[in-house]
Amino acid sequence: MPKMKILNSSEQNIFESPPVLNSVERKRYFSLPVTLNEAMEDLKTPTNKVCFLATAGYFKARHRFFARQFHQSDIEFIAKQIGVDPNEVQPNTYNKETYRRHQSLILNYFGFSSFDELAIIFAKTEISLMARVQFRPKLILLAIIQVLTRKKIALPSYNKLATLIINAVNQYQQA
Repeated sequence: MPKMKILNSSEQNIFESPPVLNSVERKRYFSLPVTLNEAMEDLKTPTNKVCFLATAGYFKARHRFFARQFHQSDIEFIAKQIGVDPNEVQPNTYNKETYRRHQSLILNYFGFSSFDELAIIFAKTEISLMARVQFRPKLILLAIIQVLTRKKIALPSYNKLATLIINAVNQYQQA
């Protein structure tokens, strides 16, 4: 069966990229509570501190993680905010294991769970119910994003959601 497109490539890129924030939004999303700031203070390198705060801010804004992608303007804003020289921050050296630990801290702080096997089963069930009622995959995508956010489950990549939706729609059409 041909693969169905839910979002066009431009919409996919927007979904998969960190949010582009204006100055007001930067202040809102990168001004983190004392608990997260204390966790950031325990980090050793300027890169880890800034990338941790950027990851937390992006998660606060979109309820998902962006695979160690950062906008330079956000890096500079956060570095200035915490008194670090932006030239000392090297996002390309932000270690995968450190990033995973930071994700766990952020999920715990915000009360979210990761998109694990239980979340996949839950999402499949919800998507299947929606596919029976609504044949428009884009509306199913938007609805499952809302459902996952309400249930405090971190949003996965576009490809994971699209695959679940396409499989559910195809199964329903075959039945």
